[in-house]
Amino acid sequence: MKIGKDTMVTLEYTLRYDGPEGQIIEEYTEDDPTEVLVGRGLLLDVLEKNLLDLEPGDGFDFLIDEDQGYGPYDEEKVVQFPESELMAQVPENERVSLKVGEFVPIQDMEGKHYEALVMDKQDGMVTLDFNEPLAGETLHFRGRVLEVRRASDEELKQALEE
Repeated sequence: MKIGKDTMVTLEYTLRYDGPEGQIIEEYTEDDPTEVLVGRGLLLDVLEKNLLDLEPGDGFDFLIDEDQGYGPYDEEKVVQFPESELMAQVPENERVSLKVGEFVPIQDMEGKHYEALVMDKQDGMVTLDFNEPLAGETLHFRGRVLEVRRASDEELKQALEE
């Protein structure tokens, strides 16, 4: 079976910054693969396009530049808040201590949820980065298709709810 809309695909792959020799960001092996649903907007468009029509056993190797991926890094998405104001925006059941280098869940006044990286914390102020973690990066995917099957009704239903 070929990869197409509403297929569940089991993959092994390595995702790196910049190219085949770049730092590894994410890795799935044949012994510990990942399974993804194709055709429902859960993956980057360019990733889905590169996987379409592949079959079990087929390999893939391609670059995704920042424009096709998560967009350019935007300095305007780096903001400072008083720590007390920020903690008031974190949902009660998700409150965590704010540690530099960790992500914190944020909810805005309209109830929309975000995740932000804590970049700095001092003198009662917290600097947060709301950029996608891979914004501004060129990504290199190399891997192999292990299995392709039709998604179940339950898997499709779950995807629509996300």
